[in-house]
Amino acid sequence: MTAEPPCTFTTSLASLLIGALGPLERQEVEAHLRQCPVCLEELILLAPLPGLLHRAAPPDSCPRCDP
Repeated sequence: MTAEPPCTFTTSLASLLIGALGPLERQEVEAHLRQCPVCLEELILLAPLPGLLHRAAPPDSCPRCDP
C-alpha cells in the first residue's frame, strides 16, 4: 500500500498563516479549507507557529554561532 500524496494546497497553508498570499490566492485557499479536512487539520497544527516566531533569537545573539 502506498502513501497518499499530500494535498497540493498544503504548501500554501504557511503562506496563508503569515499573510503572504495575495487576495485571490487567499480566497482560493480559504474556499479549499471549507472542503478539505486534511488541510484544515494541518492549518490547525500550524496555527501557533507564527505567534512563536517573535520568540526566536536574532542570528547575531546566538552564543553557539560565534565565528
